[in-house]
Amino acid sequence: MPELRVFIAETGGVWTELTAGARPVVRLSAPDLQEAARRRRRLPSDVAVVLDLAVSVADDPRTALAAISDHGDADGVRYAGTLDGLAGLVADLYVAGVADGVTLIPICPGDDLRLRARAALSRIQDRLRISAA
Repeated sequence: MPELRVFIAETGGVWTELTAGARPVVRLSAPDLQEAARRRRRLPSDVAVVLDLAVSVADDPRTALAAISDHGDADGVRYAGTLDGLAGLVADLYVAGVADGVTLIPICPGDDLRLRARAALSRIQDRLRISAA
């Protein structure tokens, strides 16, 4: 199985990787997971496919859902919930072969996902029992 890749989309178009990998990366955006899987199958197997995932993460799902409701203009695959839920989703996407990883995009402008993304990555690694960096 290819290495897990996790990135954060930050302000100003900066794209920061939290993991490390040797394969070149193709960033994939899709309206839903089914379309993401279709698009991934059309890409070469020697690249790491990283799915854009707009996220709202909070300590409780209701807070995350309220934040995502206030910013309903995000296109593509979205997630609102807790760190554990995010870790589960990313692990499932990886195991199912939908993507080799994700680019976490904050739904709320100005949201700094770095700490939450690192915490989620640790939980993803625990779920998959792998080292991603």
